[in-house]
Amino acid sequence: MKLEEIAEFTLGAFASRLETTAHHPSAVKVKPLSLREFNDTLGVKYRISTNKSLMIYIPIEKLDPELFTDTTSLILHTQAQKVVLLPEKYRGLLLTNNFLKIHLHESVDRAFFEWYFNEHPYIQKQLAVMSEGSAVSLLKLSHLKDLRVELPTLDKQKIIGRIAQLKRRKEALQLERIELQHQLIQQQLIDSMK
Repeated sequence: MKLEEIAEFTLGAFASRLETTAHHPSAVKVKPLSLREFNDTLGVKYRISTNKSLMIYIPIEKLDPELFTDTTSLILHTQAQKVVLLPEKYRGLLLTNNFLKIHLHESVDRAFFEWYFNEHPYIQKQLAVMSEGSAVSLLKLSHLKDLRVELPTLDKQKIIGRIAQLKRRKEALQLERIELQHQLIQQQLIDSMK
């Protein structure tokens, strides 16, 4: 079946088209979803060191609730071609044009689909074909809708999804352990100089 048969999509907005000044009478301050939050959820280190919190002002009449992140939809980064199920701490962020919201039907387990889309060879092969010949790999909505998916039963999806979540959690804890060991050794080396 095609992905469009089991999902609905919301394209992120061009922030520059929505943005207004802080002095606009109906301006509301919102924070756009950034690659930092996306990568954090994906478990990928974000290399740019800026910690500034970008906030923009949008007229309240242009605030479509579908343009904001939630904890039940998957978020796709169109260039990275990866999806994540955002945690509660990233709820309510504005989706910009680099992102796309995928709301899956009840017959699909979100944790399973996150793993399936990001790691299964069947999907990865299709994504590679869709982005051939392009200098900047960008996944278009029309291609995404045509993506062929093969889903096991919902019970099997839930098992696979849970295992994938536990695997990712284990990997994150292993990386944290390595980092803490590195810091300990570094501090011991510094202390040995005294």
